[in-house]
Amino acid sequence: MIYYILISVAALMFSLQFICQQSYEKNCGTALPQALLYALHKGLSAMVIMLVLGAFSLEFTTFSFLAAAPYSLCYILMIYFSLKAFSVANLSVYSVFTMLGGMTLPFLTGVFLFNEEVSVFKVLCFILVALAVVMNIQKGSHNKKAFLYYFLVFILNGAVGTISTIHQNIGLKITDSTSFLFYSGIWTILICGIWLLAKGERIYLLKGKNLLFPAFDGFFNGCGDLLLLISVAPRALDASVLYPFGTGGVMLFSVIISTLRRENVKKIEYIAAATAVVASILMAF
Repeated sequence: MIYYILISVAALMFSLQFICQQSYEKNCGTALPQALLYALHKGLSAMVIMLVLGAFSLEFTTFSFLAAAPYSLCYILMIYFSLKAFSVANLSVYSVFTMLGGMTLPFLTGVFLFNEEVSVFKVLCFILVALAVVMNIQKGSHNKKAFLYYFLVFILNGAVGTISTIHQNIGLKITDSTSFLFYSGIWTILICGIWLLAKGERIYLLKGKNLLFPAFDGFFNGCGDLLLLISVAPRALDASVLYPFGTGGVMLFSVIISTLRRENVKKIEYIAAATAVVASILMAF
Protein backbone atom coordinates (compact mmCIF):
# COMPACT_ATOMS: atom_id res chain seq x y z
CA MET A 1 0.00 0.00 0.00
CA ILE A 2 2.85 2.40 0.82
CA TYR A 3 4.07 2.32 -2.78
CA TYR A 4 0.63 3.28 -4.11
CA ILE A 5 0.67 6.27 -1.76
CA LEU A 6 4.14 7.24 -3.01
CA ILE A 7 2.98 7.02 -6.63
CA SER A 8 -0.09 9.16 -5.85
CA VAL A 9 2.11 11.84 -4.30
CA ALA A 10 4.43 11.64 -7.33
CA ALA A 11 1.43 12.07 -9.67
CA LEU A 12 0.42 15.26 -7.86
CA MET A 13 3.98 16.58 -8.12
CA PHE A 14 4.14 15.87 -11.84
CA SER A 15 0.85 17.72 -12.34
CA LEU A 16 2.23 20.74 -10.47
CA GLN A 17 5.41 20.51 -12.53
CA PHE A 18 3.37 20.98 -15.71
CA ILE A 19 2.06 24.29 -14.33
CA CYS A 20 5.63 25.57 -13.94
CA GLN A 21 6.40 24.78 -17.58
CA GLN A 22 3.12 26.23 -18.79
CA SER A 23 3.66 29.47 -16.84
CA TYR A 24 7.22 29.83 -18.14
CA GLU A 25 6.01 29.34 -21.72
CA LYS A 26 3.54 32.21 -21.31
CA ASN A 27 6.29 34.52 -20.03
CA CYS A 28 9.25 33.53 -22.20
CA GLY A 29 7.91 31.80 -25.30
CA THR A 30 8.90 28.51 -26.89
CA ALA A 31 12.26 29.23 -28.55
CA LEU A 32 15.04 26.68 -28.08
CA PRO A 33 17.40 29.01 -26.09
CA GLN A 34 14.63 29.74 -23.57
CA ALA A 35 13.89 26.02 -23.24
CA LEU A 36 17.58 25.21 -22.69
CA LEU A 37 17.92 27.95 -20.07
CA TYR A 38 14.85 26.59 -18.31
CA ALA A 39 16.23 23.04 -18.35
CA LEU A 40 19.63 24.23 -17.12
CA HIS A 41 18.10 26.01 -14.12
CA LYS A 42 15.84 23.04 -13.46
CA GLY A 43 18.85 20.72 -13.45
CA LEU A 44 20.64 22.95 -10.96
CA SER A 45 17.58 22.97 -8.71
CA ALA A 46 17.30 19.18 -8.86
CA MET A 47 20.98 18.78 -7.97
CA VAL A 48 20.62 20.90 -4.84
CA ILE A 49 17.46 19.08 -3.77
CA MET A 50 18.96 15.61 -4.28
CA LEU A 51 22.10 16.63 -2.40
CA VAL A 52 19.98 17.72 0.57
CA LEU A 53 17.72 14.65 0.46
CA GLY A 54 20.79 12.43 0.24
CA ALA A 55 22.25 14.05 3.39
CA PHE A 56 25.14 15.44 1.29
CA SER A 57 26.36 11.92 0.60
CA LEU A 58 26.85 10.62 -2.96
CA GLU A 59 27.42 7.13 -4.31
CA PHE A 60 29.08 6.51 -7.66
CA THR A 61 28.99 3.75 -10.25
CA THR A 62 29.97 4.07 -13.89
CA PHE A 63 26.68 2.56 -15.08
CA SER A 64 24.50 4.98 -13.08
CA PHE A 65 26.55 7.98 -14.16
CA LEU A 66 26.34 7.02 -17.85
CA ALA A 67 22.66 6.06 -17.65
CA ALA A 68 21.90 9.52 -16.27
CA ALA A 69 23.06 11.08 -19.58
CA PRO A 70 20.28 9.79 -21.92
CA TYR A 71 17.83 10.19 -19.03
CA SER A 72 18.74 13.89 -18.86
CA LEU A 73 18.72 14.39 -22.63
CA CYS A 74 15.17 13.00 -22.87
CA TYR A 75 14.04 15.43 -20.17
CA ILE A 76 15.72 18.38 -21.90
CA LEU A 77 14.03 17.60 -25.21
CA MET A 78 10.74 17.01 -23.44
CA ILE A 79 10.91 20.48 -21.87
CA TYR A 80 11.38 22.05 -25.30
CA PHE A 81 8.49 20.18 -26.93
CA SER A 82 6.34 20.66 -23.83
CA LEU A 83 6.72 24.42 -24.15
CA LYS A 84 5.71 24.08 -27.80
CA ALA A 85 2.70 21.95 -26.86
CA PHE A 86 1.50 24.42 -24.24
CA SER A 87 1.22 27.09 -26.93
CA VAL A 88 -1.52 25.04 -28.65
CA ALA A 89 -3.10 22.93 -25.88
CA ASN A 90 -4.32 23.13 -22.30
CA LEU A 91 -2.81 21.25 -19.36
CA SER A 92 -5.27 18.35 -19.21
CA VAL A 93 -4.95 17.40 -22.90
CA TYR A 94 -1.15 17.68 -22.82
CA SER A 95 -0.88 15.56 -19.68
CA VAL A 96 -2.88 12.73 -21.24
CA PHE A 97 -0.39 12.24 -24.08
CA THR A 98 2.63 12.76 -21.85
CA MET A 99 1.54 10.23 -19.28
CA LEU A 100 0.34 7.68 -21.84
CA GLY A 101 3.90 7.57 -23.16
CA GLY A 102 5.17 7.35 -19.59
CA MET A 103 2.88 4.34 -19.12
CA THR A 104 3.19 2.44 -22.40
CA LEU A 105 6.94 2.11 -22.90
CA PRO A 106 7.81 1.19 -19.28
CA PHE A 107 4.88 -1.26 -19.28
CA LEU A 108 6.32 -3.01 -22.33
CA THR A 109 9.83 -2.86 -20.85
CA GLY A 110 8.68 -4.55 -17.65
CA VAL A 111 6.77 -7.28 -19.50
CA PHE A 112 9.24 -8.11 -22.28
CA LEU A 113 12.61 -7.25 -20.71
CA PHE A 114 12.04 -8.23 -17.08
CA ASN A 115 9.36 -10.91 -17.60
CA GLU A 116 6.75 -9.24 -15.39
CA GLU A 117 3.44 -11.07 -15.12
CA VAL A 118 0.65 -9.93 -17.45
CA SER A 119 -2.61 -10.18 -15.52
CA VAL A 120 -6.18 -9.51 -16.63
CA PHE A 121 -6.30 -6.39 -14.47
CA LYS A 122 -3.07 -5.04 -15.98
CA VAL A 123 -4.39 -5.49 -19.52
CA LEU A 124 -7.78 -4.00 -18.61
CA CYS A 125 -6.10 -1.02 -16.95
CA PHE A 126 -3.91 -0.45 -20.01
CA ILE A 127 -6.92 -0.56 -22.35
CA LEU A 128 -8.95 1.84 -20.19
CA VAL A 129 -6.17 4.42 -20.02
CA ALA A 130 -5.65 4.13 -23.78
CA LEU A 131 -9.40 4.69 -24.19
CA ALA A 132 -9.08 7.84 -22.09
CA VAL A 133 -6.54 9.15 -24.59
CA VAL A 134 -8.78 8.32 -27.56
CA MET A 135 -11.53 10.41 -25.95
CA ASN A 136 -9.22 13.43 -26.02
CA ILE A 137 -8.07 12.78 -29.57
CA GLN A 138 -11.67 12.80 -30.77
CA LYS A 139 -12.20 16.19 -29.23
CA GLY A 140 -8.75 17.47 -30.16
CA SER A 141 -7.20 20.34 -31.95
CA HIS A 142 -7.07 20.90 -35.70
CA ASN A 143 -3.51 22.16 -35.33
CA LYS A 144 -1.28 19.52 -36.94
CA LYS A 145 1.72 20.75 -34.97
CA ALA A 146 -0.12 19.95 -31.75
CA PHE A 147 -0.22 16.25 -32.59
CA LEU A 148 3.47 16.29 -33.52
CA TYR A 149 4.31 17.73 -30.10
CA TYR A 150 1.99 15.23 -28.42
CA PHE A 151 3.76 12.36 -30.18
CA LEU A 152 7.22 13.63 -29.24
CA VAL A 153 6.42 14.08 -25.54
CA PHE A 154 4.76 10.64 -25.64
CA ILE A 155 8.02 9.05 -26.82
CA LEU A 156 10.33 11.13 -24.63
CA ASN A 157 8.41 10.63 -21.39
CA GLY A 158 8.18 6.94 -22.18
CA ALA A 159 11.94 6.84 -22.67
CA VAL A 160 12.47 8.44 -19.26
CA GLY A 161 10.34 5.76 -17.60
CA THR A 162 12.07 3.02 -19.57
CA ILE A 163 15.55 4.19 -18.54
CA SER A 164 14.39 4.41 -14.90
CA THR A 165 13.03 0.85 -15.03
CA ILE A 166 16.20 -0.54 -16.62
CA HIS A 167 18.45 1.33 -14.18
CA GLN A 168 16.63 0.01 -11.12
CA ASN A 169 16.23 -3.60 -12.30
CA ILE A 170 19.14 -4.45 -14.58
CA GLY A 171 21.09 -6.20 -11.84
CA LEU A 172 24.31 -4.22 -12.18
CA LYS A 173 25.84 -2.22 -9.37
CA ILE A 174 23.98 1.09 -9.22
CA THR A 175 23.88 4.15 -6.99
CA ASP A 176 21.01 5.10 -4.71
CA SER A 177 18.19 7.10 -6.30
CA THR A 178 19.23 10.53 -4.98
CA SER A 179 22.74 10.07 -6.41
CA PHE A 180 21.37 8.98 -9.79
CA LEU A 181 19.15 12.07 -9.98
CA PHE A 182 22.04 14.27 -8.84
CA TYR A 183 24.13 13.01 -11.77
CA SER A 184 21.15 13.60 -14.03
CA GLY A 185 21.27 17.23 -12.93
CA ILE A 186 24.96 17.43 -13.78
CA TRP A 187 24.35 16.02 -17.27
CA THR A 188 21.45 18.44 -17.76
CA ILE A 189 23.64 21.45 -17.00
CA LEU A 190 26.47 20.16 -19.21
CA ILE A 191 24.25 19.35 -22.19
CA CYS A 192 22.30 22.62 -21.99
CA GLY A 193 25.43 24.70 -21.44
CA ILE A 194 27.31 23.18 -24.38
CA TRP A 195 24.21 23.41 -26.61
CA LEU A 196 23.70 27.09 -25.79
CA LEU A 197 27.35 27.98 -26.37
CA ALA A 198 27.41 26.02 -29.64
CA LYS A 199 24.48 28.14 -30.86
CA GLY A 200 26.26 31.33 -29.83
CA GLU A 201 23.75 32.03 -27.06
CA ARG A 202 24.52 33.66 -23.75
CA ILE A 203 24.15 31.72 -20.50
CA TYR A 204 22.67 33.89 -17.77
CA LEU A 205 20.72 33.60 -14.53
CA LEU A 206 16.97 33.90 -14.87
CA LYS A 207 15.33 36.46 -12.62
CA GLY A 208 12.09 36.86 -10.67
CA LYS A 209 9.21 34.55 -11.54
CA ASN A 210 11.13 33.14 -14.48
CA LEU A 211 13.70 31.78 -12.03
CA LEU A 212 11.07 30.37 -9.68
CA PHE A 213 9.37 28.33 -12.42
CA PRO A 214 12.34 26.02 -13.16
CA ALA A 215 13.34 26.00 -9.48
CA PHE A 216 9.94 24.64 -8.44
CA ASP A 217 9.89 22.37 -11.49
CA GLY A 218 13.20 20.89 -10.33
CA PHE A 219 11.69 20.31 -6.89
CA PHE A 220 8.41 18.76 -8.09
CA ASN A 221 9.96 16.71 -10.88
CA GLY A 222 12.98 15.65 -8.84
CA CYS A 223 10.91 14.51 -5.86
CA GLY A 224 8.36 12.83 -8.15
CA ASP A 225 11.11 10.95 -9.99
CA LEU A 226 12.67 9.95 -6.67
CA LEU A 227 9.38 8.42 -5.49
CA LEU A 228 9.03 6.53 -8.78
CA LEU A 229 12.58 5.18 -8.59
CA ILE A 230 11.93 3.97 -5.05
CA SER A 231 8.65 2.35 -6.13
CA VAL A 232 10.00 0.60 -9.24
CA ALA A 233 13.04 -0.89 -7.49
CA PRO A 234 13.28 -4.69 -7.00
CA ARG A 235 10.92 -6.04 -4.32
CA ALA A 236 8.67 -2.98 -4.74
CA LEU A 237 6.19 -2.64 -7.66
CA ASP A 238 6.42 -3.94 -11.21
CA ALA A 239 6.86 -1.24 -13.86
CA SER A 240 3.76 -2.64 -15.57
CA VAL A 241 1.81 -1.77 -12.41
CA LEU A 242 3.49 1.45 -11.32
CA TYR A 243 3.39 3.50 -14.52
CA PRO A 244 -0.25 2.86 -15.53
CA PHE A 245 -1.33 3.61 -11.94
CA GLY A 246 0.71 6.83 -11.95
CA THR A 247 -0.76 7.82 -15.31
CA GLY A 248 -4.27 7.69 -13.92
CA GLY A 249 -3.22 9.86 -11.00
CA VAL A 250 -1.59 12.51 -13.17
CA MET A 251 -4.63 12.69 -15.45
CA LEU A 252 -6.93 13.15 -12.46
CA PHE A 253 -4.80 15.83 -10.79
CA SER A 254 -4.23 17.65 -14.08
CA VAL A 255 -7.95 17.91 -14.79
CA ILE A 256 -8.60 19.11 -11.23
CA ILE A 257 -5.86 21.75 -11.52
CA SER A 258 -7.07 22.86 -14.96
CA THR A 259 -10.59 23.24 -13.54
CA LEU A 260 -9.35 25.25 -10.56
CA ARG A 261 -7.39 27.49 -12.94
CA ARG A 262 -10.56 27.96 -15.02
CA GLU A 263 -9.07 26.55 -18.19
CA ASN A 264 -11.38 25.31 -20.92
CA VAL A 265 -11.87 21.72 -19.74
CA LYS A 266 -14.63 19.97 -21.65
CA LYS A 267 -16.95 17.22 -20.44
CA ILE A 268 -15.14 14.53 -22.43
CA GLU A 269 -11.92 15.35 -20.56
CA TYR A 270 -13.65 14.75 -17.22
CA ILE A 271 -14.91 11.42 -18.55
CA ALA A 272 -11.40 10.55 -19.75
CA ALA A 273 -9.90 11.36 -16.35
CA ALA A 274 -12.59 9.31 -14.58
CA THR A 275 -11.83 6.38 -16.89
CA ALA A 276 -8.13 6.62 -16.07
CA VAL A 277 -8.90 6.69 -12.33
CA VAL A 278 -11.02 3.54 -12.62
CA ALA A 279 -8.15 1.91 -14.50
CA SER A 280 -5.72 2.90 -11.74
CA ILE A 281 -7.97 1.39 -9.06
CA LEU A 282 -8.14 -1.87 -11.04
CA MET A 283 -4.36 -1.88 -11.25
CA ALA A 284 -4.14 -2.12 -7.47
CA PHE A 285 -5.70 -5.63 -7.55
